Amino acid sequence: MENLKQILADALSAVAASESESALDDVRVHYLGKKGALTALLKQLGNVSAEDRPKFGQMVNEAKDQVQEKITERKQFLAEAALNAKLATETIDISLSGKGQDVGGLHPVTRTMERIENFFPWYWFRCGCRARN
Repeated sequence: MENLKQILADALSAVAASESESALDDVRVHYLGKKGALTALLKQLGNVSAEDRPKFGQMVNEAKDQVQEKITERKQFLAEAALNAKLATETIDISLSGKGQDVGGLHPVTRTMERIENFFPWYWFRCGCRARN
């Protein structure tokens, strides 16, 4: 019983002290994983007397639930803190002018015709085929 209380206190303090999601995941694995400290207590349930077994099992399960709840709360807190930090660094100044829009371009045939006109300016004036501005 005292061992359970000590493990629970250590687990809760480790959850509160974790500063990143990876550290929080390490704490979860250490206490709730397949070879975790609280899981090891459940494996020792067979060594407990038959009359104390239900009470001890219930206490271990409540401790696991409590640790899992604190891990979930801490993970949510860390995610919100990361989002707030990201939003604080990525501000948008709405008073700046926007990006200009391109109007478009001339058709490739039109551009080719203009290049030909610029290359042979004397031809268009002589034949009067097209009035130039």
